[in-house]
Amino acid sequence: VKEIFSCEIKAIKRQGDFFLIRTGTGDFRAKSIIFATGLFASPKSGSDGSALPYIENFGHHIIDIVPALVPLQCRQSFFKMLAGIRAEAEVKLFVENAQIASDFGEVQMTAEGISGIPVFQVSRFAAKALVNGKKVCAEVDFFPEYDSLNELEEYLTGRMNRMRDRTIREALEGLLADKLIDTALKEIGLSSKKQAGDCTKQEVKVLAKYLKQFTCEIMSTRKFEQSQATAGGVSTQEICANTMESKLCPGLFFAGEVIDIDGMCGGYNLQWAWTSGYVAGTSAAKKARQSESGKGQK
Repeated sequence: VKEIFSCEIKAIKRQGDFFLIRTGTGDFRAKSIIFATGLFASPKSGSDGSALPYIENFGHHIIDIVPALVPLQCRQSFFKMLAGIRAEAEVKLFVENAQIASDFGEVQMTAEGISGIPVFQVSRFAAKALVNGKKVCAEVDFFPEYDSLNELEEYLTGRMNRMRDRTIREALEGLLADKLIDTALKEIGLSSKKQAGDCTKQEVKVLAKYLKQFTCEIMSTRKFEQSQATAGGVSTQEICANTMESKLCPGLFFAGEVIDIDGMCGGYNLQWAWTSGYVAGTSAAKKARQSESGKGQK
């Protein structure tokens, strides 16, 4: 295998049975070529989308490209006060008021919104919806161990009664981070100095709903620099699944993130890159050998 580094592509054209690749260090000819260029995630690694115009020149269509496995930015200003909080919680994602995804794990609050593995898992759905101009919201359930809102209300009511001589804030200490307690009480208009025993049934209900359905209005994702993967890319309808060869241009192959396939956290995107690369590599070599063999027979 001959490796050539710092070789900027200038043009790629089909010339008869060959591909002509013009570069800053000379021209190359090949029977088969593989686009394994990535897209925009982690641009420091060289993924900058510069291959897309060449791919489109071969007639391929590019599905909307958006960041995936990425933090989400929210509209509410109180996130600046919550930055740094980590909590085991469930994240539910809603598009146009319909739930389309959810995940559980450690959620992280940032100055701009929400992050952490559960947020990453649902972020590609948020990004896809946002690029299509749809309304996107997330709900964070800080008490997923309680199956229903009524169960959480009952628990909080009992806690307030047991600690009736303390303030509401003191009654909540140990359950939630201090900054989250202060924000929750402020947002629902409940004084932190009020005695827990004086908390009404309606006030407990409002508090329980706020903590179990902590609503975040999603404005955008973070940029590609903060994303671990990219959603979108070359349409899978135009690629042979068994060989990774283009259905539009024989001898042209694809591998990895440049294709419209993205997975969850846990190594799935890496596995896709390795597997598709293996299939594309072996298929491209076989294609080239068949071409040479055919010429020899003639």
